Amino acid sequence: MSDTTRSGMDTLNYKPMKLGHNQVINHWMISGIYTKPVAFVPTTMEGDINDWLIDGFAIHENPCRKEFVEHRRTRPLNRFFDQWSEFPSPGDDFVGEENGMPWALYSPWNNPRVEQSGFWFVPTHLRSYAATRLISPTAHTASLRIKTYGSLTLWVNGEMVTDFAPLMRNKEQEIVIKAELVAGINEIYACWEDLAERDTMYAFAVEYLGDEELVISLPIAPHLAESVKSAEKALEQAYFPSDLFRGEQIKLKLPLPLPDIVREVDIQYGNFFDGTENKTIHIAEKETDLVLAHTNQLGHHYVYFTLAISVSNVVLTKKFGCQSYDTSYDEAAQQAADIEARKSLALRCIAEKGSPNIHKAIAMLKTGGNLQEAENILLEGVEGIEQRKDCSDFYLVGLFRLWRDERNSGLFSESFWDRVKASILGYRYWIDEPGDDVMWFFSENHALLFHTNELLAGQLFGDEMFSNSGESGEVHRQKAEQRLALWFERFLDEGLAEWNSSAYIPIDAVGLLHIYEFAHNEQLRQQAKKAMDLLFYYITVQMHQGVLSTTFGRSYEKELLGGYAAGTTSMCWIAYGVGNVNNYSISNVALSLSDYSPPAAYQEHLLLGEKQQLVFANQQGKGGYAKLYHCRTREYSLSSIIRFRPGKPGYQEHVQHLSLSPEALIWVNHPAEIYKHGDGRPCFWAGNGILPDVVQHEGIALMMFDIPADNNSDWTHAYFPTHSFTEWVRHENWHFARLDEGYAAIYAANGTSMESSGVTRERELISPGLRNAWIIRAGSEQQFGSFDAFINQVRSASPQFDNQALTLTLTDPVYGPIQWGMNKPFLIKEEEIIHEGYGVKGQLKLLDMER
Repeated sequence: MSDTTRSGMDTLNYKPMKLGHNQVINHWMISGIYTKPVAFVPTTMEGDINDWLIDGFAIHENPCRKEFVEHRRTRPLNRFFDQWSEFPSPGDDFVGEENGMPWALYSPWNNPRVEQSGFWFVPTHLRSYAATRLISPTAHTASLRIKTYGSLTLWVNGEMVTDFAPLMRNKEQEIVIKAELVAGINEIYACWEDLAERDTMYAFAVEYLGDEELVISLPIAPHLAESVKSAEKALEQAYFPSDLFRGEQIKLKLPLPLPDIVREVDIQYGNFFDGTENKTIHIAEKETDLVLAHTNQLGHHYVYFTLAISVSNVVLTKKFGCQSYDTSYDEAAQQAADIEARKSLALRCIAEKGSPNIHKAIAMLKTGGNLQEAENILLEGVEGIEQRKDCSDFYLVGLFRLWRDERNSGLFSESFWDRVKASILGYRYWIDEPGDDVMWFFSENHALLFHTNELLAGQLFGDEMFSNSGESGEVHRQKAEQRLALWFERFLDEGLAEWNSSAYIPIDAVGLLHIYEFAHNEQLRQQAKKAMDLLFYYITVQMHQGVLSTTFGRSYEKELLGGYAAGTTSMCWIAYGVGNVNNYSISNVALSLSDYSPPAAYQEHLLLGEKQQLVFANQQGKGGYAKLYHCRTREYSLSSIIRFRPGKPGYQEHVQHLSLSPEALIWVNHPAEIYKHGDGRPCFWAGNGILPDVVQHEGIALMMFDIPADNNSDWTHAYFPTHSFTEWVRHENWHFARLDEGYAAIYAANGTSMESSGVTRERELISPGLRNAWIIRAGSEQQFGSFDAFINQVRSASPQFDNQALTLTLTDPVYGPIQWGMNKPFLIKEEEIIHEGYGVKGQLKLLDMER
């Protein structure tokens, strides 16, 4: 609805979002983000790697945050709105202590937060402003719940009601405050700030806790209100018909057309890590398909498209994500009969379509690519190393190959090489050196890369003085050898702390491959080979149809929904010809140029016979805390982490995974965010807000959730992509899917509903309730006969869930009676199933399938 207000303006009126009994004020006018890179007193740090995975990342507070917090809490905020003559509307220039960016309408798309989260590679001061108006039917004292990660200063009708500054990195804090609302229009202004360190949750939320029915009312230019509402509805309903596009145009479906006033769409596509590009597309009247790009131009990526729709001076933005599969290399890949041919093709694919980084530039040099373009990419990478950008350790390692292979080639000037050398000598190699950066040192993969870089830098420039530490290269070499010896001792004893992570196995690999190829210390070289062999063991044992299909210690949406583009996929293809070539560069340039050869014996793990069933159980992480179980046949794979911290807050742990193919995937999680393309860790699909209890035996996995009553997400859900199945059907609380000869069944005790609109249309099963039990059952034609027979037999299991005792019983058609409960024994035919004692290498069995 719209109505007229002062100065001839119309208004956009919205009902607040309901969150339980509360009303969330999530429609605002917002400024852009005012960013300012900041310098601090260089400081050393202390801490142990991987402990943050157990105790939380807050145990490693960066010293620069302490300095920032002290300054922010002693600095008064100006009443930035005092000089305004009227409430801002979309397109108005921001006027205040910082000018320049226009006001924009914030459309939340069901996000309870006002959010501008992102990734900043260097420490950066963020400040933004927001304004909204609330219409209250009565004058009253309102209770407002305020949530933020950084700081939030709030004014209601000109009175400051809070200056809440917890400034806890990525850890949301809240308070309840009182504010006086008048009958009619109430103007609310906000300023929020934070120090960005890498991934940064930059957001705030305001919840009204009272009983009055409020209305959010924002001014807008005359005659635009209906068009803006129409555009919002069109974007809200828009969806991709599939999460994968292969050798084709990527088309976004518009069930509702955009208003006639909209004739073009601005698109930003890519991701924060690899960079983004921009384009504008023109659209016809009543357009139902928006053609965004062609996969063979994008390459292999999980791509985010941010659409900006302009309705006169009102700009609406919304993010969509899908996987792009580039088919232009498929024919050559089929002809690449041996590992050398596959390495050659991988280098060409990366050189032509890879993300612009140092590794891609090296691939370009090796394949005769454009020299000037390669030099530009290299210099941009060197600049990131000079600035000590977070993740620069992933790329610094490539400079040592560049120096060895090209230093005397005559390709680059002496000034180029002087700059490369200076970036190496001036880098910060560990936390015992001073720094004011926000590089992350405390995970297994980053620690390995820092130690590898220090080793290779010390070897290369042994007699040089390193400016940041004041130590010689020889000292750095000795320190790095000691650190790497401890890293290998821990790794070979514990495996991957971020178990099986398709995002981070390639990062470990690039470090290991450079140690194997460049280290002077033979013992380190042999340990690197042993560690690489272990990575390929994990990959091959848990690879289904060419994609790593298992649980992950850390997961992202881009790996869960972008398996063809993952680094592990192309690593396996290069090594064994199973998987597919893609343009992932970080590990695969090094692998393609190395003389390392993965163990040939692991080939047999990849291709199973029609009656074979592979069962793999192992433990990874500190003290073996990750008890992992994987069952695979030709038709499916099913994996779980067993009983991992049930009932505790989760991070990025992906705890259950079923695969009928790299596209036909099923998993269950408790969404940590309501917004479907959020930046949180965990988020909507990747990780869990609250971890479930999980058990598995061969082809059946059971999950149980007990979510606290105050959690925003009082439901769980399953990824169930109907577009990827040959057929699917629903029976009561069961959903069944078939892909060729592979079958899957999924059951929720509280029932499910299929999302019918928007981003997750026809691919999300939603089950209400804080306490719930799920069953995931895999099968095949070989085991059960027809799909109908599978359905009938699985339905006969008659599951019974007691949501008070938190117990589940059923009778599986193959395994027999099953009894289990939250933190209770897992019994099959009254025999307890226990998963422990398997160690890092684990226990691998090839069995005949039961039926």
